[in-house]
Amino acid sequence: MISKHNLGESCTQYTFGQQISTQLSEKIICMYYHLQQKLDYAQWQIIDIVPSYTALAIYLKPDVTNHAKRLELNKLIEQLWNSSLTNDFQRETHIISTNYNGEDLESLAAQHQLEIKQLIALHTAPRYLIAMLGFKPYFPYLIGLDSQLITPRRSVPRINTPKGSVAIGGTQTGIYTENSPGGWHIIGHTEFEDYQKFKPGDYLLFKDINSC
Repeated sequence: MISKHNLGESCTQYTFGQQISTQLSEKIICMYYHLQQKLDYAQWQIIDIVPSYTALAIYLKPDVTNHAKRLELNKLIEQLWNSSLTNDFQRETHIISTNYNGEDLESLAAQHQLEIKQLIALHTAPRYLIAMLGFKPYFPYLIGLDSQLITPRRSVPRINTPKGSVAIGGTQTGIYTENSPGGWHIIGHTEFEDYQKFKPGDYLLFKDINSC
């Protein structure tokens, strides 16, 4: 069942579930690209459509008060959710060459009773799905972290986490795309710069530069 919430006067959030999963994210991403391709933003007076782990947010121009148009949009979202959509959008796989020399690498390995090489192997094994972008420009929220690496966030966040830090926080892993305060555990660093190429539905592969 879809739950609908107005976030202010010009944004409606459609929530499709409560549990983060690959299946749910894939469906939301398919809806996102279908709406991008099929809707005339000018006609619908749409500013942006933003996918997240469990929801889609649609931002309309602030002066859109046409109740009939909003009802029509609600109906379209419901139809898409109940239809079988195909993953026919263009995906990319981004290779993230990583130096696993992070400040928290040793302590994280010890916490999970792993050797460092085991932790690195677990982190580089999955193909991660970019479910959404947020927090900072192009910051990728990923699905796919091995359950053995799930780690509560740091009790005391860092004032500054350097750009390019590869880190783990909770059930997630990601890359800090710019210098930022942060509470995730830094396990490595990357010199990757093409963050603007990230988009929902793409994949990330972390590659250990010291394993070659």
